[in-house]
Amino acid sequence: MATFQKRGTRWRAIVRKKGHSAQSKTFSTKARAQAWAKEIEGEIEDRAAGIVPGLTINDALVRHEAHLERISSRGRKTKTAGNNLRKGLDTEMLLSSLQYQHLATYAHTRLTVDGVKPATVLMDVMHLSGAITTCVVEEVAPATLQATMASWRTGLKRAGLVGAPEDRDRRPTEQEIAELLTHTKHNLALRRIGYHALIRFAVSSCMRLDEICSLRWTDLDEVNGTIVIRLRKHPTKKTDEVVPLMGESLAIIRAQPREGERIFPYNTESTSNGFRRICRHLEIVDLHFHDLRHEGISRLFEQGYQIQEVALVSGHRDWKSLKRYVNLRPGELVTKDRARSASA
Repeated sequence: MATFQKRGTRWRAIVRKKGHSAQSKTFSTKARAQAWAKEIEGEIEDRAAGIVPGLTINDALVRHEAHLERISSRGRKTKTAGNNLRKGLDTEMLLSSLQYQHLATYAHTRLTVDGVKPATVLMDVMHLSGAITTCVVEEVAPATLQATMASWRTGLKRAGLVGAPEDRDRRPTEQEIAELLTHTKHNLALRRIGYHALIRFAVSSCMRLDEICSLRWTDLDEVNGTIVIRLRKHPTKKTDEVVPLMGESLAIIRAQPREGERIFPYNTESTSNGFRRICRHLEIVDLHFHDLRHEGISRLFEQGYQIQEVALVSGHRDWKSLKRYVNLRPGELVTKDRARSASA
Protein backbone atom coordinates (compact mmCIF):
# COMPACT_ATOMS: atom_id res chain seq x y z
CA MET A 1 0.00 0.00 0.00
CA ALA A 2 1.45 3.35 -0.98
CA THR A 3 1.26 6.52 1.10
CA PHE A 4 2.28 10.04 0.10
CA GLN A 5 3.69 12.84 2.28
CA LYS A 6 4.08 16.46 1.25
CA ARG A 7 7.36 17.95 2.37
CA GLY A 8 7.51 21.60 1.46
CA THR A 9 7.15 21.76 -2.30
CA ARG A 10 8.05 18.09 -2.82
CA TRP A 11 6.21 14.78 -2.41
CA ARG A 12 7.53 11.64 -0.78
CA ALA A 13 6.11 8.22 -1.79
CA ILE A 14 6.37 5.28 0.61
CA VAL A 15 5.50 1.73 -0.50
CA ARG A 16 4.89 -0.83 2.25
CA LYS A 17 3.82 -4.43 1.61
CA LYS A 18 3.78 -7.32 4.06
CA GLY A 19 6.81 -9.54 3.66
CA HIS A 20 8.78 -6.87 1.76
CA SER A 21 11.07 -4.04 2.84
CA ALA A 22 9.55 -0.55 2.71
CA GLN A 23 10.72 1.63 -0.17
CA SER A 24 10.52 5.40 -0.44
CA LYS A 25 11.49 8.18 -2.83
CA THR A 26 10.90 11.93 -3.11
CA PHE A 27 9.61 13.69 -6.26
CA SER A 28 8.87 17.22 -7.41
CA THR A 29 5.16 16.44 -8.00
CA LYS A 30 2.60 14.10 -6.51
CA ALA A 31 1.81 12.64 -9.94
CA ARG A 32 5.40 11.48 -10.35
CA ALA A 33 5.37 10.03 -6.85
CA GLN A 34 2.18 8.11 -7.62
CA ALA A 35 3.57 6.77 -10.92
CA TRP A 36 6.73 5.53 -9.17
CA ALA A 37 4.71 3.91 -6.38
CA LYS A 38 2.50 2.11 -8.90
CA GLU A 39 5.57 0.78 -10.71
CA ILE A 40 7.13 -0.49 -7.46
CA GLU A 41 3.86 -2.16 -6.42
CA GLY A 42 3.68 -3.87 -9.81
CA GLU A 43 7.22 -5.18 -9.46
CA ILE A 44 6.44 -6.56 -6.01
CA GLU A 45 3.34 -8.30 -7.38
CA ASP A 46 5.37 -9.71 -10.27
CA ARG A 47 7.96 -11.16 -7.92
CA ALA A 48 5.23 -12.67 -5.78
CA ALA A 49 3.63 -14.23 -8.87
CA GLY A 50 6.94 -15.50 -10.21
CA ILE A 51 6.90 -13.11 -13.19
CA VAL A 52 10.06 -11.22 -14.09
CA PRO A 53 9.53 -7.60 -12.97
CA GLY A 54 8.46 -5.26 -15.77
CA LEU A 55 7.57 -8.08 -18.20
CA THR A 56 4.86 -6.73 -20.52
CA ILE A 57 2.46 -8.60 -22.79
CA ASN A 58 4.45 -7.32 -25.76
CA ASP A 59 7.65 -8.70 -24.22
CA ALA A 60 5.94 -12.09 -24.00
CA LEU A 61 4.84 -11.86 -27.64
CA VAL A 62 8.34 -10.94 -28.78
CA ARG A 63 9.83 -13.91 -26.90
CA HIS A 64 7.25 -16.26 -28.41
CA GLU A 65 7.69 -14.98 -31.94
CA ALA A 66 11.46 -15.38 -31.67
CA HIS A 67 10.85 -18.96 -30.52
CA LEU A 68 8.54 -19.64 -33.48
CA GLU A 69 11.04 -18.12 -35.88
CA ARG A 70 13.57 -20.69 -34.72
CA ILE A 71 11.39 -23.79 -34.85
CA SER A 72 8.51 -23.29 -37.29
CA SER A 73 7.44 -21.94 -40.66
CA ARG A 74 4.07 -20.43 -39.77
CA GLY A 75 5.18 -17.09 -41.12
CA ARG A 76 2.21 -14.95 -42.14
CA LYS A 77 -0.31 -16.43 -39.68
CA THR A 78 2.06 -15.87 -36.75
CA LYS A 79 2.68 -12.24 -37.71
CA THR A 80 -1.01 -11.61 -38.30
CA ALA A 81 -2.06 -12.88 -34.87
CA GLY A 82 0.67 -10.85 -33.16
CA ASN A 83 -0.27 -7.69 -35.07
CA ASN A 84 -3.95 -8.16 -34.20
CA LEU A 85 -3.12 -8.43 -30.50
CA ARG A 86 -0.91 -5.35 -30.59
CA LYS A 87 -3.65 -3.32 -32.29
CA GLY A 88 -6.55 -4.40 -30.09
CA LEU A 89 -4.97 -5.16 -26.73
CA ASP A 90 -2.85 -2.93 -24.50
CA THR A 91 0.30 -4.99 -24.95
CA GLU A 92 2.38 -2.49 -22.96
CA MET A 93 0.41 -3.66 -19.92
CA LEU A 94 2.35 -5.79 -17.44
CA LEU A 95 1.73 -9.49 -18.01
CA SER A 96 0.85 -9.79 -14.33
CA SER A 97 -1.98 -7.26 -14.83
CA LEU A 98 -3.71 -9.24 -17.59
CA GLN A 99 -7.25 -10.27 -16.63
CA TYR A 100 -10.06 -12.24 -18.26
CA GLN A 101 -12.05 -9.07 -18.89
CA HIS A 102 -9.24 -7.67 -21.03
CA LEU A 103 -9.47 -10.73 -23.30
CA ALA A 104 -13.27 -10.68 -23.32
CA THR A 105 -13.31 -7.02 -24.40
CA TYR A 106 -10.70 -7.70 -27.07
CA ALA A 107 -12.65 -10.69 -28.43
CA HIS A 108 -15.97 -8.81 -28.44
CA THR A 109 -14.39 -5.91 -30.33
CA ARG A 110 -12.90 -8.25 -32.93
CA LEU A 111 -16.29 -9.86 -33.49
CA THR A 112 -18.47 -6.74 -33.56
CA VAL A 113 -16.13 -4.09 -34.99
CA ASP A 114 -13.69 -6.05 -37.15
CA GLY A 115 -16.40 -8.50 -38.25
CA VAL A 116 -14.25 -11.63 -37.90
CA LYS A 117 -15.50 -15.06 -36.83
CA PRO A 118 -14.94 -16.71 -33.43
CA ALA A 119 -12.40 -19.07 -35.02
CA THR A 120 -10.27 -16.08 -36.06
CA VAL A 121 -10.38 -14.64 -32.55
CA LEU A 122 -9.37 -18.06 -31.21
CA MET A 123 -6.21 -17.93 -33.35
CA ASP A 124 -5.27 -14.61 -31.72
CA VAL A 125 -5.99 -15.91 -28.22
CA MET A 126 -4.00 -19.10 -28.89
CA HIS A 127 -1.07 -16.97 -30.02
CA LEU A 128 -1.17 -15.12 -26.70
CA SER A 129 -1.54 -18.43 -24.88
CA GLY A 130 1.53 -19.70 -26.71
CA ALA A 131 3.44 -16.59 -25.65
CA ILE A 132 2.59 -17.33 -22.02
CA THR A 133 3.77 -20.92 -22.44
CA THR A 134 7.05 -19.67 -23.91
CA CYS A 135 7.54 -17.39 -20.91
CA VAL A 136 6.90 -20.30 -18.55
CA VAL A 137 9.40 -22.50 -20.39
CA GLU A 138 11.96 -19.68 -20.33
CA GLU A 139 11.29 -19.29 -16.59
CA VAL A 140 10.16 -15.68 -16.67
CA ALA A 141 6.56 -16.52 -15.71
CA PRO A 142 5.03 -19.11 -13.34
CA ALA A 143 3.42 -22.34 -14.56
CA THR A 144 0.21 -21.31 -12.79
CA LEU A 145 -0.29 -18.65 -15.46
CA GLN A 146 -0.77 -21.40 -18.07
CA ALA A 147 -3.64 -22.88 -16.06
CA THR A 148 -5.15 -19.42 -15.64
CA MET A 149 -4.98 -18.81 -19.38
CA ALA A 150 -6.61 -22.18 -20.06
CA SER A 151 -9.53 -21.28 -17.78
CA TRP A 152 -9.89 -17.92 -19.54
CA ARG A 153 -10.06 -19.68 -22.92
CA THR A 154 -12.82 -21.89 -21.54
CA GLY A 155 -14.68 -18.78 -20.39
CA LEU A 156 -14.33 -17.14 -23.81
CA LYS A 157 -15.63 -20.29 -25.49
CA ARG A 158 -18.64 -20.51 -23.15
CA ALA A 159 -19.42 -16.88 -23.93
CA GLY A 160 -19.31 -17.57 -27.67
CA LEU A 161 -16.38 -15.19 -28.15
CA VAL A 162 -14.06 -17.86 -29.58
CA GLY A 163 -14.81 -21.10 -31.37
CA ALA A 164 -13.49 -23.85 -33.60
CA PRO A 165 -13.39 -23.22 -37.36
CA GLU A 166 -16.29 -24.53 -39.39
CA ASP A 167 -15.51 -27.48 -41.62
CA ARG A 168 -15.52 -26.47 -45.30
CA ASP A 169 -16.88 -28.83 -47.92
CA ARG A 170 -16.39 -26.46 -50.87
CA ARG A 171 -14.97 -28.14 -53.95
CA PRO A 172 -14.53 -26.32 -57.26
CA THR A 173 -16.65 -27.67 -60.08
CA GLU A 174 -15.03 -28.88 -63.29
CA GLN A 175 -16.39 -25.77 -65.01
CA GLU A 176 -14.87 -23.47 -62.38
CA ILE A 177 -11.47 -25.11 -62.72
CA ALA A 178 -11.70 -24.85 -66.51
CA GLU A 179 -12.56 -21.14 -66.24
CA LEU A 180 -9.67 -20.54 -63.84
CA LEU A 181 -7.17 -22.32 -66.07
CA THR A 182 -8.35 -20.58 -69.25
CA HIS A 183 -8.26 -17.16 -67.61
CA THR A 184 -4.84 -17.62 -66.00
CA LYS A 185 -3.32 -19.05 -69.19
CA HIS A 186 -4.31 -16.20 -71.50
CA ASN A 187 -4.36 -13.15 -69.21
CA LEU A 188 -0.97 -11.47 -69.64
CA ALA A 189 -1.47 -9.38 -66.51
CA LEU A 190 -1.21 -12.54 -64.42
CA ARG A 191 2.13 -13.72 -65.80
CA ARG A 192 4.13 -12.36 -62.80
CA ILE A 193 2.64 -15.13 -60.65
CA GLY A 194 2.22 -18.38 -62.53
CA TYR A 195 -1.35 -19.11 -61.48
CA HIS A 196 -1.96 -21.50 -64.37
CA ALA A 197 0.76 -23.84 -63.07
CA LEU A 198 -0.01 -23.14 -59.39
CA ILE A 199 -3.68 -24.10 -59.66
CA ARG A 200 -2.92 -27.36 -61.47
CA PHE A 201 -0.09 -28.15 -59.06
CA ALA A 202 -2.22 -27.46 -55.96
CA VAL A 203 -4.83 -29.98 -57.12
CA SER A 204 -2.33 -32.62 -58.19
CA SER A 205 0.04 -32.33 -55.21
CA CYS A 206 -2.59 -31.68 -52.48
CA MET A 207 -0.16 -29.22 -50.88
CA ARG A 208 -0.90 -26.05 -48.93
CA LEU A 209 -0.01 -22.77 -50.59
CA ASP A 210 2.81 -21.97 -48.16
CA GLU A 211 4.26 -25.45 -48.78
CA ILE A 212 4.14 -24.94 -52.55
CA CYS A 213 5.84 -21.55 -52.34
CA SER A 214 8.64 -22.95 -50.16
CA LEU A 215 9.61 -25.93 -52.37
CA ARG A 216 13.29 -25.99 -53.35
CA TRP A 217 15.01 -27.39 -56.41
CA THR A 218 17.62 -29.06 -54.21
CA ASP A 219 14.88 -31.10 -52.46
CA LEU A 220 13.51 -32.55 -55.71
CA ASP A 221 14.19 -36.22 -56.50
CA GLU A 222 13.16 -36.61 -60.14
CA VAL A 223 14.17 -40.26 -60.30
CA ASN A 224 11.84 -41.36 -57.50
CA GLY A 225 9.25 -38.65 -58.17
CA THR A 226 9.40 -37.17 -54.66
CA ILE A 227 10.19 -33.86 -53.01
CA VAL A 228 10.92 -32.72 -49.46
CA ILE A 229 8.51 -30.32 -47.76
CA ARG A 230 10.53 -28.46 -45.15
CA LEU A 231 9.03 -28.00 -41.68
CA ARG A 232 5.63 -29.36 -42.72
CA LYS A 233 2.68 -28.50 -40.51
CA HIS A 234 2.25 -30.92 -37.62
CA PRO A 235 0.02 -30.87 -34.49
CA THR A 236 2.99 -30.82 -32.09
CA LYS A 237 6.15 -30.17 -34.11
CA LYS A 238 7.46 -29.21 -37.53
CA THR A 239 9.28 -31.91 -39.48
CA ASP A 240 10.81 -32.28 -42.93
CA GLU A 241 8.74 -34.74 -44.93
CA VAL A 242 9.38 -36.60 -48.20
CA VAL A 243 6.18 -36.70 -50.25
CA PRO A 244 5.24 -38.33 -53.58
CA LEU A 245 4.52 -36.04 -56.51
CA MET A 246 1.15 -37.26 -57.73
CA GLY A 247 -0.51 -36.80 -61.11
CA GLU A 248 1.07 -34.11 -63.24
CA SER A 249 2.96 -32.56 -60.29
CA LEU A 250 6.43 -33.60 -61.47
CA ALA A 251 5.74 -32.49 -65.05
CA ILE A 252 4.59 -29.07 -63.81
CA ILE A 253 7.77 -28.68 -61.74
CA ARG A 254 9.98 -29.63 -64.70
CA ALA A 255 8.28 -26.91 -66.76
CA GLN A 256 9.25 -24.17 -64.28
CA PRO A 257 12.31 -21.97 -65.02
CA ARG A 258 15.29 -22.63 -62.75
CA GLU A 259 15.97 -19.03 -61.82
CA GLY A 260 16.48 -19.29 -58.08
CA GLU A 261 16.42 -21.52 -55.02
CA ARG A 262 12.64 -21.97 -54.96
CA ILE A 263 10.57 -23.71 -57.61
CA PHE A 264 7.57 -21.41 -57.18
CA PRO A 265 9.22 -18.17 -55.95
CA TYR A 266 6.06 -16.34 -54.96
CA ASN A 267 4.89 -14.55 -51.83
CA THR A 268 2.15 -16.59 -50.15
CA GLU A 269 0.00 -13.64 -49.12
CA SER A 270 0.20 -11.91 -52.51
CA THR A 271 -0.64 -15.18 -54.27
CA SER A 272 -3.64 -15.82 -52.04
CA ASN A 273 -4.96 -12.28 -52.48
CA GLY A 274 -4.48 -12.49 -56.24
CA PHE A 275 -6.42 -15.77 -56.39
CA ARG A 276 -9.35 -14.12 -54.61
CA ARG A 277 -9.31 -11.29 -57.17
CA ILE A 278 -9.33 -13.79 -60.02
CA CYS A 279 -12.35 -15.55 -58.52
CA ARG A 280 -14.18 -12.26 -58.11
CA HIS A 281 -13.46 -11.37 -61.74
CA LEU A 282 -14.82 -14.75 -62.89
CA GLU A 283 -17.76 -14.47 -60.45
CA ILE A 284 -16.72 -17.70 -58.72
CA VAL A 285 -18.25 -17.46 -55.26
CA ASP A 286 -16.64 -18.58 -51.98
CA LEU A 287 -13.64 -20.42 -53.39
CA HIS A 288 -10.33 -20.27 -51.50
CA PHE A 289 -6.95 -21.40 -52.80
CA HIS A 290 -6.88 -23.94 -49.97
CA ASP A 291 -10.01 -25.55 -51.46
CA LEU A 292 -7.79 -26.78 -54.32
CA ARG A 293 -5.99 -28.98 -51.77
CA HIS A 294 -9.41 -30.20 -50.65
CA GLU A 295 -10.22 -31.04 -54.25
CA GLY A 296 -6.98 -32.94 -54.76
CA ILE A 297 -7.42 -35.05 -51.61
CA SER A 298 -11.00 -35.88 -52.54
CA ARG A 299 -9.91 -36.93 -56.03
CA LEU A 300 -7.37 -39.37 -54.57
CA PHE A 301 -10.12 -41.09 -52.56
CA GLU A 302 -12.35 -41.16 -55.64
CA GLN A 303 -9.54 -42.82 -57.56
CA GLY A 304 -9.47 -45.63 -55.01
CA TYR A 305 -6.44 -44.75 -52.88
CA GLN A 306 -6.52 -45.97 -49.28
CA ILE A 307 -6.45 -43.72 -46.19
CA GLN A 308 -2.79 -44.41 -45.43
CA GLU A 309 -1.84 -43.68 -49.06
CA VAL A 310 -3.71 -40.38 -49.14
CA ALA A 311 -2.22 -39.41 -45.77
CA LEU A 312 1.26 -39.94 -47.22
CA VAL A 313 0.45 -37.30 -49.83
CA SER A 314 -1.51 -34.85 -47.66
CA GLY A 315 0.59 -35.11 -44.50
CA HIS A 316 -2.34 -35.83 -42.18
CA ARG A 317 -1.58 -37.98 -39.15
CA ASP A 318 -4.99 -39.49 -38.49
CA TRP A 319 -8.37 -40.14 -40.15
CA LYS A 320 -10.22 -37.64 -37.99
CA SER A 321 -8.17 -34.71 -39.26
CA LEU A 322 -8.09 -36.06 -42.82
CA LYS A 323 -11.77 -36.77 -43.33
CA ARG A 324 -12.84 -33.13 -43.06
CA TYR A 325 -11.11 -32.55 -46.40
CA VAL A 326 -12.95 -35.43 -48.02
CA ASN A 327 -16.16 -34.59 -49.81
CA LEU A 328 -16.83 -37.50 -52.13
CA ARG A 329 -19.34 -36.85 -54.87
CA PRO A 330 -22.26 -39.34 -54.59
CA GLY A 331 -22.32 -39.82 -58.35
CA GLU A 332 -18.67 -40.95 -58.36
CA LEU A 333 -19.45 -43.64 -55.77
CA VAL A 334 -22.42 -44.90 -57.79
CA THR A 335 -20.29 -45.05 -60.95
CA LYS A 336 -17.63 -47.04 -59.11
CA ASP A 337 -20.26 -49.40 -57.67
CA ARG A 338 -21.81 -50.02 -61.11
CA ALA A 339 -18.40 -50.69 -62.62
CA ARG A 340 -17.67 -53.28 -59.96
CA SER A 341 -21.07 -54.92 -60.47
CA ALA A 342 -20.56 -55.09 -64.23
CA SER A 343 -17.17 -56.76 -63.86
CA ALA A 344 -18.42 -59.29 -61.30
